[in-house]
Amino acid sequence: MQELQLTFITNPMIRRWMYILTKMEQAGTFTLVDISEQMNISHRTLIKDIQSIRDHFGDSISLNSSNSGFHFEECDRVRYKEQKEQLLINEPLFEIISAIFYGETVDLDELAHRYSYGESTLRRFFSRVRPTLKEYGLTLHATPVLLTGDEGSIRKFFFDFYYIAEPTPHTIRPPEGLHQSVIQELSDRLGKYEVGTGLSISAFYSLLYLVVVRVQQGKLISVPKWIQDRVYQEKDFELLELLVPIIEKDYGVLLPKEELAWLHLIIISKRTINRLDQETLFLERFNPWPKMAEVASAYFSDPIFDRWDRQVLETFLTTFLVSRKLNDVTCLTWNKQQKETITAIQQDHPIAFEKNRTFLHNHQKTLAFSKQSFDALTVSFTVFSDLLLRYYQPIKKVLILLEGDYISIQTIRLQALRILGNQHELVFVSLHELSEEWLKSTETDLIVTNYRPYLFDYSLKTDYILLNASPTVADWQRVEHALNPFIE
Repeated sequence: MQELQLTFITNPMIRRWMYILTKMEQAGTFTLVDISEQMNISHRTLIKDIQSIRDHFGDSISLNSSNSGFHFEECDRVRYKEQKEQLLINEPLFEIISAIFYGETVDLDELAHRYSYGESTLRRFFSRVRPTLKEYGLTLHATPVLLTGDEGSIRKFFFDFYYIAEPTPHTIRPPEGLHQSVIQELSDRLGKYEVGTGLSISAFYSLLYLVVVRVQQGKLISVPKWIQDRVYQEKDFELLELLVPIIEKDYGVLLPKEELAWLHLIIISKRTINRLDQETLFLERFNPWPKMAEVASAYFSDPIFDRWDRQVLETFLTTFLVSRKLNDVTCLTWNKQQKETITAIQQDHPIAFEKNRTFLHNHQKTLAFSKQSFDALTVSFTVFSDLLLRYYQPIKKVLILLEGDYISIQTIRLQALRILGNQHELVFVSLHELSEEWLKSTETDLIVTNYRPYLFDYSLKTDYILLNASPTVADWQRVEHALNPFIE
């Protein structure tokens, strides 16, 4: 469970359980020391919680101890998720946020009576979540109970809380009939997009329903005039306009054109890594910052990219920067990243993260991103650039020399095909082909072998990786890094 939701849990025991479950899901194997230090609770409390978790989830999970610590496994994931959701069924703050979403206005004293809490207790709950809401630029009021702040930021909070975060018993989803109505009326027009998007289906309907609910409450949003003018010329925007009579018929809400412009902007700001045609078109129509291309070019200027298709890489990275810039000038909260994502990137990609932070800082004068967006930009930039460097890595020729038991050789061969076969050209040498003359005449980028004598028998000049007789995960990671040094 994300920290965004954890802060809204009022029951201390349930909050601890959720934190423990999150850590167990991430680590698989853990020690009492690790989790107790992270949570700042005693071993005694942690042991008691673990036993209670065992009792609650039963055989939907496996939670056993050994000399190396505890090992956690989901035995029945569907039932485990359902049981986990049920822990939050009576959480008042989740219900209160749902009421705010639907525009219900009540005072604190009424809520205190409804949930059988004292007003001081509810105020304490409100105080607990205010720092989280402040990260979105929002304020939670008590009389009446409502959220205030920039409309774009309010929508970003609801989108994160109900779509990005884990499902709970209080999660608000778009009505089932919304998708069916759109498919029924527009089936012949869907899929024919020019600029396109990387947004998922459920994310689109979550955004659309969010717009419907906010407009229904009279909470409208504004979009810069120059963006409106560009959006209104798009053929993809014409598809959104076709939704207006559908929404009015089914929900009694007439969507203003500017609301559709905002929705279109959010949709197209989610770019792809595999549709060069759409990314090129996106830059032609939505890039008033031509120097963004210079920044992308600088990022791939190192000679190490000589074998890469620089033009492709630069185009995708430019569209990413432009999409983040569009958010920055309309509602910078939409560049916000969740704390878990930030922590994961800093821990899993420390070298790339620091390198990218320095790069973006050196080009900040050109990029001119707001200070509030800079850290979030560094995180998303690291994620996106890593995707590009993996997806578009040049195909290299890998010569694989294997020795050992024939079954072991077949096993290693299968591992190589599974791990490297989709990205590189693998050459497995037959016995009759193997000679020093053949090796010297064959152009390869990397030689991989599990037989040490080959290094001396054939005086290998090409870069090589010596595997264990039975290769380990670390061995294959070394091979991947040798073929693509950007993989940490």
